[in-house]
Amino acid sequence: MARSFGIGFLLQMYPVDSAIVTACHSGLGGTGDVAILSASNRMDMMPFAQISTRIGGAAMIVLATLLMKLLH
Repeated sequence: MARSFGIGFLLQMYPVDSAIVTACHSGLGGTGDVAILSASNRMDMMPFAQISTRIGGAAMIVLATLLMKLLH
């Protein structure tokens, strides 16, 4: 989250929103998105959180597959 906060700041985005969306793709999928965004009162960011969750999940599957191939 700290890294995405910094990158959001460098790209002149809202750094807090960048960090929140990054937190969404690491917490329980769609349920985590709802929990994190409702706790931070930013439910209007739900489409971005869903995209982040899907891309993050797909990237983890690809990475895990490549690591299993290399370590086997």
